[in-house]
Amino acid sequence: MAGISEINISEKIAALKDGEAADFINRLKLFAEDFPATENCIKNAFEKKDKTCFSKCIEAVRDTLSQICPGDLALECDKLISLSADMNHEETEAQMTHLLSLLTMLSIDIQMAVYRKENAYCEQYEFCPQNAQCADCSNESAHNGQDKIILAVDDNPFFLTALKNAMSGTDYKLICVSLCSAALNFLEKQKPNLFILDIEMPEMNGYELAEKIREKGADAPIIFMTGNSAKEYVLKAIEAGASDFIVKPILQEYVLAKIRKFI
Repeated sequence: MAGISEINISEKIAALKDGEAADFINRLKLFAEDFPATENCIKNAFEKKDKTCFSKCIEAVRDTLSQICPGDLALECDKLISLSADMNHEETEAQMTHLLSLLTMLSIDIQMAVYRKENAYCEQYEFCPQNAQCADCSNESAHNGQDKIILAVDDNPFFLTALKNAMSGTDYKLICVSLCSAALNFLEKQKPNLFILDIEMPEMNGYELAEKIREKGADAPIIFMTGNSAKEYVLKAIEAGASDFIVKPILQEYVLAKIRKFI
């Protein structure tokens, strides 16, 4: 899957000297802050079938990517620009959705990496935020070869089915529930090794559910599912205990890559 090897921003930051890291972080922040507007520009140009504007938006993203993480993502941009020349609606839309999903994940990973760097996050630093974990400081029981139970909570059955399909053939035991109350009841019987939580749900949102999960003494990592990379949205999820994120629409390789960081 294009982009997986690139989305490792924390390692890129750690490999740089302080001065270089500061400049790199500033460029990362700029990309993440601008991305929601850029995403809207791309979608609007596509809907209006404005080939010129559409291509310019993608070219701008490609040029920015060349400064922060050159590689496969830039090639994905070129592929979309090429498709848009003919504006074959279905092919262009599919490629656009794929690219925007990758860019959303990149934007979120950037925000998490910058947050960790600026807030002394992870065991190599001084402390971890309360109720938050990451790949380097998640509990050892998740890696001891015992049951790999994942509890997924989403009120939309489409995304639960997508998760099931993504984990088909793996040794993960995926438990899917559509109600937060059902998730909390499940915790009375078992303690999962990992949680995957939607954020926007009617009964209670994912942030509230994460708090109640911690109140019940479950300390397994929490991965939030979202399609929103807005700064305030991502920050609230991190503060609610996010160890990581899965971006909607769900891409199998990314789901498994994220899960394997923890169990």
